[in-house]
Amino acid sequence: MNREHLREHLPIGTVVRVNGGSQSLMITTLFPVTEKGGKKGYFDFGAVPLPLGVVNQDLAFFNKEDIDEVLFLGYVDVSFQQLIANYDELISNIQYPKFTVEGYKK
Repeated sequence: MNREHLREHLPIGTVVRVNGGSQSLMITTLFPVTEKGGKKGYFDFGAVPLPLGVVNQDLAFFNKEDIDEVLFLGYVDVSFQQLIANYDELISNIQYPKFTVEGYKK
């Protein structure tokens, strides 16, 4: 896998640093759905800050293009490889628009 491919398909447990961020985040959720201004949408990833993990049930949401650095690659098994193989189909079945970090902050 090349580096760009890694940013697109990251398994649970992957640790990243996002653009403009100094804290390491561990991916816990793929395609999390959230709500902003009464509208639902999704991001590529949901993550928790390290070393504390879940705090107040809040997740950090971001997309693959927001990742600055992959610090640790999470667990890749057959089920994750199947998810990658079906990635385009999974994305096309999401009924919500994709949010951006900039749009979500407003």
